[in-house]
Amino acid sequence: MRGGSDLFLHEFKYEWIRVLRQKEELFWVLLFPMILGTLFHVAFGNLNNSTENFHTIPAAVCLETGSENEPFREVLHTLSEEDNGTPLLELTVTDWDHAVALLEENTVRGIFKIGKDVTLHCAPNENAAAATLALEQSILETILREYRTGAGIIEKIAQKSPEKLNDILDMLQTKDSYKTALSLTPGNMDSIIQYFFNLIAMACLFTSFAGSYIAMHHQANLSALGARKCISPNSKFLSVTAQLLSCLLSQFLCVVVNILYLVYVIKVEFGTNLFLILLTAWIGCIVGVSFGFFIGSIGRVSEAAKNGIMISASLLCCFLSGLMFDNMRMTVEKFCPLINDINPAVLISDSFLTLNIYGITARYGANLAVLLFISAGFTVLGCLMIRRKTYASL
Repeated sequence: MRGGSDLFLHEFKYEWIRVLRQKEELFWVLLFPMILGTLFHVAFGNLNNSTENFHTIPAAVCLETGSENEPFREVLHTLSEEDNGTPLLELTVTDWDHAVALLEENTVRGIFKIGKDVTLHCAPNENAAAATLALEQSILETILREYRTGAGIIEKIAQKSPEKLNDILDMLQTKDSYKTALSLTPGNMDSIIQYFFNLIAMACLFTSFAGSYIAMHHQANLSALGARKCISPNSKFLSVTAQLLSCLLSQFLCVVVNILYLVYVIKVEFGTNLFLILLTAWIGCIVGVSFGFFIGSIGRVSEAAKNGIMISASLLCCFLSGLMFDNMRMTVEKFCPLINDINPAVLISDSFLTLNIYGITARYGANLAVLLFISAGFTVLGCLMIRRKTYASL
């Protein structure tokens, strides 16, 4: 009979060797996510290059003779100030002919013509095929529409209740003091990054195959190795613990390789805090291994059937989190938000997303806490099912 430490190291070592020899397990956790990530990069690469973070919108301002329109000019001046970071507008005040030439050259995205009324002139729709250009023109249209709405309200108040006009103007000129600034990290704001977050979540859930193997080979009615371990005087608790830790570490290293491949080879921006990214992946692997351990512990079900259950469950979770269809998670949130609250793939990918955009927040901590709670539940249920049993024959 081996001592406790000797047994632990022995089981840890041979489980590590076993994982390295299991080509199917290594394919699903190591190679398949890398292949899929490469395909994502090929499919979305040009799209990623064509999308940009927010930048100042160039616009021309053309003043008609004798028409000042100070209120609107003040609005444009405010939007072009740099007091609060990047200004919304970059204005070029010029005459009409020069403004039209700038618009045709795509140097500016629109022309504000200030006369008796204020009008906006943009390039025709057929010349605005680029998504970025269309978005910039939409912002310019929104500025003008909001100004007209406010000016119309003030005009009606001046006609019906002139005594209240000064109060309204003071309220409009007062700086907003009720807005709360939300600090963002310098992470990747591209919506396409969600596919890569879900890809790592899928890799974490695929570690379930290794966890399932451990459970099945500790049950005498499911394998010959389980029968030998059942009659062995060695501690089953130490054996299972050592193998689970060895399995978890080896599977985590495979996921780390995937993350490093995406970050340093494909150049996907996962965020700035690599330690917390790896911590999230570690907890994701804990969930995957514990889920497989639980499935592998279930009764007299064949290994092929259990593998089918694990891969189907993993892919279903990833589908609901948006790996195959970007809006699926929002659809689930609309009709049954509870599914998102307990879906491991959603919790893992949302942890990456939260870390990428906001950093360490209560939402990030809550996601990890739920993942740990789910993994603890799977582990306890699995241990209860593979505890030492009495068999009629072995």
